[in-house]
Amino acid sequence: MPTENERKYVLSDPAAVLALWAPAEWSEIRQGYLPGDARIRRQTRDGVASDSFTYKIDAAGRLIEIETAMTEPRDFDDLWPLTTRRIHKLRRTETDRYGLQWDIDLLLDAAGACYFAMAECEMPETMDAPPEVLPALAPFIACAVPRERQAEFANARLADPGYAAALRF
Repeated sequence: MPTENERKYVLSDPAAVLALWAPAEWSEIRQGYLPGDARIRRQTRDGVASDSFTYKIDAAGRLIEIETAMTEPRDFDDLWPLTTRRIHKLRRTETDRYGLQWDIDLLLDAAGACYFAMAECEMPETMDAPPEVLPALAPFIACAVPRERQAEFANARLADPGYAAALRF
């Protein structure tokens, strides 16, 4: 089972972050949380949608993430009304010179305005932090989220713009 090991970085100036890459290089994501710890996600880029189902659970001191593609669009459509917390965001995925994956997320409110910006670096289980912040993002790092506060910055919580606005860092 894959162990999730990531570091989170709160970003300032979402408009400047968005401008770092061409609009076509961003995906649109609709993500919803099902009762329990599961989520569904529809990611659209260039008019093509792909759906996935993810379940995360703490086990033996590690966070195990199980993710699978949902090949039938109707599965996502049927599950979406059952979601209780929803996120609409733009995402850019970038691989750094160390081969680490960075997901840059701009969370959008109902009117389409960005209310929170964050980057996550996916790392091997044995790595504590990336060797460096993705250079393009370095000027926009408002906070490197300490490991003990990572749960406060989970997407499921950030789905609430009020909660995101109340975070202190």
